[in-house]
Amino acid sequence: MTTPEFSVKVWVEDVWDTVRVAADPGWPVARVKEEALKAAIGVRADPARYLVKLRGALVLNEAASLAQLEVSSLTSLTVLAARRRPVT
Repeated sequence: MTTPEFSVKVWVEDVWDTVRVAADPGWPVARVKEEALKAAIGVRADPARYLVKLRGALVLNEAASLAQLEVSSLTSLTVLAARRRPVT
């Protein structure tokens, strides 16, 4: 296991808050999504029900590493629900 080298800022739409995830450039986007959901929501959220956006574009391959997507500590990711919810 490698030691995290930098932190990634992740905005989690469900809680309208930003969390910092200590990450390693070799981590897949899916792992960062799981860590952000755990930190923001605090319960075991199903990562399959959420999408990740980078620079406004949907990340289609969440198995890609942060390094492959050129994510740095200055980059922000967005985690949002895969399906829109009705306003109540």
